[in-house]
Amino acid sequence: MDPWQECMDFGVAVTKEAGKMIREALQREISVREKSSPVDLVTETDQKVEELIISSIREKFPTHSFIGEESVAAGAPSALTDGPTWIFDPIDGTTNFVHRFPFVSISIGFTVNRQIEFGIVFSCLEDKMYTARHGRGAFCNGTPITVSGQQDITKSLILTEMGFKKDPEHFRTMMANMESILSIPVHG
Repeated sequence: MDPWQECMDFGVAVTKEAGKMIREALQREISVREKSSPVDLVTETDQKVEELIISSIREKFPTHSFIGEESVAAGAPSALTDGPTWIFDPIDGTTNFVHRFPFVSISIGFTVNRQIEFGIVFSCLEDKMYTARHGRGAFCNGTPITVSGQQDITKSLILTEMGFKKDPEHFRTMMANMESILSIPVHG
């Protein structure tokens, strides 16, 4: 018997409920404030979705731990232990959400003994549910997915994100990485 399938199934159900909350929020005015910088945003919806995820899972699995982006940013501890731990970003793509750019997801990872057991990413505006289990593959809406198998980087699509850290050393590292990528003739 698989001890974590029930957790994954419940996580998928909660993620669908959270996606509905995000879609409904996009029909209203979005209240936005800054966290650490003008590009590190949080909305009331981020906080409500995080509350939904934590309260739903805690009710079903009261001994599990949580590391949520918004609660950690607000000062909650973020200790990864050997016990079952849910790690999540309630709105992965808050800047996109604020600007109503349709690439927004709910991202959840689940660990036991500090090892990933499964991941869930729900692109709620596209209605695409990505799931993966340790050692069992990855799926989109239940259909298996794989990487392309392309081994020639010049024929590959490369995507990256700069991040928002103010640290000058981090910025220099990111720019050096971008330069390395852009010096290769890649698609993207």
